Formats: sequence, structure tokens, C-alpha cells
Amino acid sequence: MDIFETGHTRLRRKLRNILPVMILVFLCLIFYLGISCAGIETISQEQDSLLRALEQGAIHTYALTGHYPQSLEELLQDYNISYDTDKFVVEYVPSGSNLLPSVSVLRLSSGKGGSL
Repeated sequence: MDIFETGHTRLRRKLRNILPVMILVFLCLIFYLGISCAGIETISQEQDSLLRALEQGAIHTYALTGHYPQSLEELLQDYNISYDTDKFVVEYVPSGSNLLPSVSVLRLSSGKGGSL
């Protein structure tokens, strides 16, 4: 050990101790951001799939019976469609027996550490 340590060697020693910690923090941050982006994309795709399934189910019912389902429960039961009620709210507004109903799938914000 050098008794008289210069400022340059002291700085190098401190950097050698801090650098691995900084690299670890940086890698954890990148990993966290990647997981968050993937979660948001998955929820968006799930929302689109649910909307498509509900619309296709309503159209299929009209093709078979000549009228659209009168309620969301009827549509869900006939086509065994299920969704997470903690994530989405489905609005199903029938416009008559021969008019396509208005179907909306709204994403709920998550209070449990979610990103929305």
C-alpha cells in the first residue's frame, strides 16, 4: 500500500468500487423498463382481442338467428367468452334486433402498481 496516495489513484480506487454497483443498477433499470413495456403491450392486445371476440360473436349470432344478442350476458354465455373484470369494463348497447350493437371495451387503471 502506498502511504502517499495521489488524487488520481484515489479516484481510480473509488471508481473501481462504485462501477460494478452502477452497472448493476443500470441493468436492473433496463430490465424493469423492458418488463413494463411488455406488460402494457400485452394488456392492449388483450383488450383488442376481447373487442374482436365480442363483435364477431354478435355478428355470428345475427347470421344464425337473424337478430343480435340483446344483452352482454347472453353473448358471453353463448360463446363462452370470459374476461378479467378487474382489468376491463365492457359496454354493450343494443341498437335494435337488426342493427349492430355498440360494443366498447375500456381498460381500467390498475391501483396495484400497474402502469396505467
